[in-house]
Amino acid sequence: MVGAFGTGTNAWVLATVEGIAESLTLADALGVDPRLVIDVIDGSGLNSPHVQTKGPKMIDDDLATPSFPLDAAAKEAGLITDTARAAGLHLGIAEVVRDRLRRAADDGLGRADVAATYRMSRQAAS
Repeated sequence: MVGAFGTGTNAWVLATVEGIAESLTLADALGVDPRLVIDVIDGSGLNSPHVQTKGPKMIDDDLATPSFPLDAAAKEAGLITDTARAAGLHLGIAEVVRDRLRRAADDGLGRADVAATYRMSRQAAS
């Protein structure tokens, strides 16, 4: 049961990190300071420690000291989707996040913090 709980929790963490990455990338592409996104979220019910920790890391491109290495996150994302499929589920968001994390790892970001997924959003926007 603990493993299943951890898998569900990590699915939420990875989806949150990816959501932050995409929101900050979109803000930047629209000429809005991404820090304003973090500030607005801070005062809302959407706030979480992940937003306040990973968001600034993404904005500052501060990925050298990982709290959750991207390689580990990519492996966990694979376990999440495999577990879901074994349960007869198709989790679209989890599969997209898995693919983006694998692409980031393949791009040499495996030892960086999972916040490095922000770089994948930047590439897609370029």
